[in-house]
Amino acid sequence: MSSSQANKRVFGYDLLKAIAMFMVVFYHYEMLDFGFVPDKFYIPNFNKIIQLICAAGIPVFFMVNGALTINNKITFKKVINKVSRLFFIAIFWSLVLRCGVIGYLLGNGQPQTLYSLINHYWFFISLAYIYILNYLIQIMPKWFGYLLVGAVFALTFLNNFVWDVIVFVNPEHTLPRWGITGLFTLYGIVYSRIGAYLKISKLSFTSCLIIFLIGLALNVFKTVAMTNHDGIVYDGVNGSFPTIGALFLGVGLFGMLKGVTGHFWSSQLIKIIGINSGGVYIFHLAILLFIRDHLLAGYGIYTLPLFVVLLLAFLTTLLCTYISEGISRTPGRVLLKF
Repeated sequence: MSSSQANKRVFGYDLLKAIAMFMVVFYHYEMLDFGFVPDKFYIPNFNKIIQLICAAGIPVFFMVNGALTINNKITFKKVINKVSRLFFIAIFWSLVLRCGVIGYLLGNGQPQTLYSLINHYWFFISLAYIYILNYLIQIMPKWFGYLLVGAVFALTFLNNFVWDVIVFVNPEHTLPRWGITGLFTLYGIVYSRIGAYLKISKLSFTSCLIIFLIGLALNVFKTVAMTNHDGIVYDGVNGSFPTIGALFLGVGLFGMLKGVTGHFWSSQLIKIIGINSGGVYIFHLAILLFIRDHLLAGYGIYTLPLFVVLLLAFLTTLLCTYISEGISRTPGRVLLKF
């Protein structure tokens, strides 16, 4: 990374991306005891509450993307170029890492459909949807944008909250297939528009902290409701992205950190992770699965102390960062640029 490249960046956004990427890696380790006892009313323990904070990870990425791109003029040609690049990267690295490297190391390289290949890197595909939708919002009348964002919010965030309340009050209530929905990850369009708004808005640190804590409380509430409804520990992270709890978590974190400046000892490292966050996303699962399911397979991985899992996530994030940084200095950087 050149000094000129680093100086042109917004440090707060790099900090947000670095923290969000760490959250994603930490969550994917899934090596904690969540204190679940079958047939007992479940209340999340400390391990689970810490993991639930990770529901802010992907929303923050969407928000940063929105803050950086929403107000830029985009053309149809640029959209097609972006979308094509995102699909290419998703398919290429799925073939190389998920089917190739991981399949060889862990013996699970069965033939894949095109859909399952793409879905390994679903975040890139979601970004492609967002670029298309934001382009449509740009060229259509304003009412179209308001209607689209409002409809996605109502059908995902609001709908999911209503069903959380229903199954919390009555865990025996049948949850219809449309009760909990991600709507093809189109909720990302809501996050991207919020990011663009928060970029120019001013919220106090205290207000953002309160919003963040309310989001965590709502995510805990959802986990209690869904776990006691289903009889198994609710994911609380991937399944919570299109929820009001995750939205509040993301807004609070974004608001607290967007204006932070890089005047502390670790700022250079944070910039490097921020710049290479896409590469970390690409590489972390291959390394993580090798460590978790191969190197640590015989060590009772679901009983590791929280600080050990946090340390593993941090070291994995660093390793992936420097792999990405190394590749970015070669012609292979075209395989990371999106």
